[in-house]
Formats: sequence, C-alpha cells, structure tokens
Amino acid sequence: MLKRVRRSTGWDTRVRDPMTIDLAIHGRVPFTKMSGSGNDFVVIDNRSGVIADDDAREFTRRVCRHRVSVGADGVVLIEDPSRNGINGAVQAHFRWRYINADGSDGEMCGNGAICGARFAYLNGIAPANSVFETPSGFVHAQVDPDPASVLVRLDIVTPGPVQPPIDVDISGHVLHLHPITVGVPHAVLVVDDADAFAPGSELATVGRAVRVHAAFAPDGTNLNVISLIDRQRLRLRTYERGVEAETLACGTGAVASAVVATSRGLAKPPIEVVTSSGRILEVTFAWDGVRATSVTLAGEGRVVATGEIWPEALG
Repeated sequence: MLKRVRRSTGWDTRVRDPMTIDLAIHGRVPFTKMSGSGNDFVVIDNRSGVIADDDAREFTRRVCRHRVSVGADGVVLIEDPSRNGINGAVQAHFRWRYINADGSDGEMCGNGAICGARFAYLNGIAPANSVFETPSGFVHAQVDPDPASVLVRLDIVTPGPVQPPIDVDISGHVLHLHPITVGVPHAVLVVDDADAFAPGSELATVGRAVRVHAAFAPDGTNLNVISLIDRQRLRLRTYERGVEAETLACGTGAVASAVVATSRGLAKPPIEVVTSSGRILEVTFAWDGVRATSVTLAGEGRVVATGEIWPEALG
C-alpha cells in the first residue's frame, strides 16, 4: 500500500509492508509455479506451517491475482499426513490441500493433484509411486521418474454415477446438462462444436449463469462443454467454479466429460481429452453400463519456475 506524506522538502512515497496489516505471514514464502496441462498453480511446501490455516484462504486470494501478484488458478499446499490409520500409522505420504483462486477450498482438482504429486516427488517428500490425502479421499499417483518427463498418472476416487439430465434455461436458451460428481460437482453439455459454442469470453457468461443456477444450489457446479472428435477423443472447454472463469484445462472436468460421453454411447475408454491449452488429458476407466470404476487420469505436471513470494506481492 502506497502512502504519500507531505514534507517541507516535497512529496515522499513510503511503502508499508502489507503483510503486517492482516496476515500472520512474515518474510518471503518459497514457492513453485506449476502448470497442470494448462491449469496453473502456486505450489508450496507447507509442512512447517509457513502458511497458517487461518491465513490460507486470504493468502490464496492475494497471490492468485494476475498482473499484480504471481497469478494462478489456485494454490496447492503440501502438508504432513494425518495419523489416522491403525495404531496411529500414517496411511499417506503427504496431505494435499487445494484452494481456488477465490479462496474457497476445493475437495478435488485433478490437475492440481498431478502437480502436487510431481512437486512432492521432485522435492523428496514422496516416492514416484505415492499415496496422498485429499478431502475427497486417498489418491494414488505414479510420477514418471525420467527427469525429462513431466507425466503423472492418478488413480482418481470413483466418480458418482451420472445423474438424470437437467434442462436449464439460460437467457432463453435451454441447455441439456448431465450432472456428475468427480470429487467436485460438474455439469456436462454435449454440443456439435465446443469451440463454436459461446465463443471466446461468452463462455464465461454462460458458465457463470449455470454455476449459480438454482438447479445446482447451494454449492454450484463447474460447466464442461464437449464435442466429439471421434469415439476415443473429445474436445473440452470448462468454466471452473472457484476460479470463476474459463480455464485452459480441468482434470476432474476431463473425467466427468469422458464418463458422460461413454454413458450416452458416444465414446468408449480410454479417451483423450483435448483441452483449451492444446494439451491432452487421458482418461481410462472400466464401464459397467451404470458407472465408471478404476478411473485414472494422466497429464502433465510441468514446473514453470521456483522462487520466493515477497510480502509486497500480497498487498
């Protein structure tokens, strides 16, 4: 925060440390910027509690602002696992917490989990084959140990079954939506051409209207717009709840879309999902005619940069 002080010699600009205002964070915070197939994240080793639980949401809102701070779709915190097994045994290598750019906690984020798993491996927190805690359950990760590879495969928690379709009226247009939960709620819309549907920034308007629609109250939903390229390949655009914008990729949205497309007889696994970043997410699962089991999600967990977040980036 800048404050101008009138002096006899003229104007003097002073900088007041913003972190002293209302966040109990002092000094610089080490971080890694990562891209999960187009979703971008600030990833922090929080095992020492550098970001206190009470500060995590506000810290995320501030650091995720583009152009005035680091900018990201969300923050991934890697923390010590809970001792919740038999006789207090640790069941996971680490605990994964994801916070959306708006400060809301996310029960699951596929690309954020991919980045968290590779971060933990690269920093010696977990082996290449690891298990970590999420609010939606334990997730198994397989990080390619090849230093030249950025690929990670996750065993995703079993998605909820595809719910009966819901027709919602958005500005006079009826959308035939297929709800499904993949850790977080999703609604899938099948169209002839995902890129031509609500092109450019128009998708944000449609996505926001669906996200807050009474049919999905009180928690809201993510909107996935898909079109089929062929039986094992689809195009996906996603409006993400919590980011409140169209993002370049969505891991759980890719799973939701692949399962919905299969349930409608339009596709069959394994399915390649082409995201708005141009990166491909691969979704595999077993289909029994009712629901998907043994679901895996494979994609990139790419390191963009490492550094320190200065207090002035959070003002």
